[in-house]
Amino acid sequence: MTSKSYEYIMHLWSKYYFTICTKNLPRPWPNPKTGLPVKQYTFQTKSYPELSYLHKLWYRWSDELKKYIKIVPINICDLLTPIGLAYWIMDDGYKSDNGVVLCTDSFTLDEVNLLVSVLKDNFDLIATINRKAKKGKLIGWRIRISGESENRDKLLSIVKPYFIPCMFYKLNI
Repeated sequence: MTSKSYEYIMHLWSKYYFTICTKNLPRPWPNPKTGLPVKQYTFQTKSYPELSYLHKLWYRWSDELKKYIKIVPINICDLLTPIGLAYWIMDDGYKSDNGVVLCTDSFTLDEVNLLVSVLKDNFDLIATINRKAKKGKLIGWRIRISGESENRDKLLSIVKPYFIPCMFYKLNI
């Protein structure tokens, strides 16, 4: 995570990750001793069977790419809760006018369609899919949660209780 999110990084580490991480606090990268400016922070997790389960849920091996690729679990409708949506926005979201965009670039169009359906079914939120391209080349798909007044109010009522104040800018508040 980037250095500008240090307060959020420490929140995650102290509230959630400290039980699954090594005892070392998140550390700056590159190391300040190099004289280079710190751009991000990193930490390491321990190996636990529960983490292997989560990895199997969210990643699959690609023989073509010779690496694991991130996927949307088929049961995402059972997994995505208000607190999960809040952290998803804090991690991978940004404000767009009065709405919020979720960076889902690594997912397939079918997976992004599934996520839009889950936002509607689980939270009654209106969301659309936007094509993300660079120099005319498709990079991926992103979800835009509508900033229309009623939809925005609904989104805020769902996620604001779980947001930490330093991340309110992602909701344009």
